[in-house]
Amino acid sequence: MTTDHDNPDQESCRIQLDNQSDEDGFSLKTLDRLDKLAFLAVAVMVVAASIIIVSSSGLDNPTAGITGVSRQAVIIISPEFDNKLKITKTLLNSGNLPKARELINSMIKDYPFDGRPYMLLGDLYVHGQQPILAMLEYRKGVDLNPDFLDKKAKELFRGKQIKNILDEARQTIGAGLEESPGDPQLKQQLEILYYMLRRVAGSCG
Repeated sequence: MTTDHDNPDQESCRIQLDNQSDEDGFSLKTLDRLDKLAFLAVAVMVVAASIIIVSSSGLDNPTAGITGVSRQAVIIISPEFDNKLKITKTLLNSGNLPKARELINSMIKDYPFDGRPYMLLGDLYVHGQQPILAMLEYRKGVDLNPDFLDKKAKELFRGKQIKNILDEARQTIGAGLEESPGDPQLKQQLEILYYMLRRVAGSCG
């Protein structure tokens, strides 16, 4: 009886690629089509996971740019926080803006991912007849919680008020650009205005 070792000229059933032995280490050449697809799928998953991790880091900044990642709505459940919100609204309605600002700043510091304090700060600027600053704060609140533009969220919906402020902000920005067409701050505010108008137009309000 003869074996492969006895007859070196006999064709071996062992597959050899490019005359490389198993001791040559890993090579893509040794992978069949299915293995390559699996390898590619793993690579795609790693890249996707990296993107998610990087995107999630944007949540650390509640005032990220217009093209920043979307943020999940956060509603703080705290009797103390709710009480501060009510007190602030009362202060705003009574015209006590300095005390209201003090409370709003403390809430933003303690609860930076809840949009309600930013909406109240926008209200404060409305009372001070500063529609552009109000728009900027409303934008932060809406970015944190889109329900401010959703009629279905009856307790949070502020769509009509925001629309009115955007109209006022548009007039103020337009007047400013007529006097100073190259003003970079006004141009940036105009971009935010367009962004907010798109948000309002695409909302359920």
